[in-house]
Amino acid sequence: MNSGISQDFQMEITCPICMNYFIDPVTIDCGHSFCRPCFYFNWQDIPILTQCFECMKTTWQRNLKTNIHLKQMAFLARKVSLWLFLSSEEQMCGTHRETKKMFCEVDKSLLCLLCSSSQEHQYHRHRPIEWAAEEHREKLLKKMQSLWEKACENQRNLNVETTRISHWKDYVNLRLEAMRAEYQKTAAFHHEEEKHNLAMLKKKGKDIFHQLHLSKAKMAHRREILRGMYEELKEMCHKPDVELLQGFGDILHRSESVLLHMPQPLNLELSAGPITGLRDKLIQF
Repeated sequence: MNSGISQDFQMEITCPICMNYFIDPVTIDCGHSFCRPCFYFNWQDIPILTQCFECMKTTWQRNLKTNIHLKQMAFLARKVSLWLFLSSEEQMCGTHRETKKMFCEVDKSLLCLLCSSSQEHQYHRHRPIEWAAEEHREKLLKKMQSLWEKACENQRNLNVETTRISHWKDYVNLRLEAMRAEYQKTAAFHHEEEKHNLAMLKKKGKDIFHQLHLSKAKMAHRREILRGMYEELKEMCHKPDVELLQGFGDILHRSESVLLHMPQPLNLELSAGPITGLRDKLIQF
């Protein structure tokens, strides 16, 4: 907690889940507020309805609006924390003995105003540290929203494959019974053909069953990758401003790569060989 801010005020702008200052706070139906990333983080089944972490009342999880007032208060609290940090003796500019207020976008360094206008940095892009940090936070939050949407899509696809797997054996057995019933209506000398076609149908059914399991495993693995990336972005958002700016690195690029190559449900068909004599019987009918 920040000694420069009263404890009561700090509690008002602290998320009860992560115990950090709010990032993108949302207020749900019961009146309690949380960081949106914390509230959305349970990706096990992504229900539309969920429970409040404070009072356990059921609430809608979708289409939550950012609480602008709480977001602004959290920004001000981080700003106070930043200035307390920068005002310490070890953070003063060694050359000009001034507070470092600026962030250089090129070499990711903190500079005092005199250093930022020096020959070395005069053509670099500079921003006040607190605004640069908030801009980076907003980029992270935007990327987290994309990850969340992809996680929802991936979970829906995973549910589709899980349902297909649970019904697939019944469907194959139904096709086998239908084929046996048709062969019972044909001459006995088609026994070898029946045996061959039944074996082929079983093999194709087994192959598709295996493909569905592989598809489900890929989606489950992708869910964990998305979840891990989401948590990494969330942790970066919660870092103090200076740590966020200097540790930003390639995290956005890595999150982009996670969004590529999302596994999709398989479009599979169970074909079967022709039954001798059935076409003639249908023509006669």
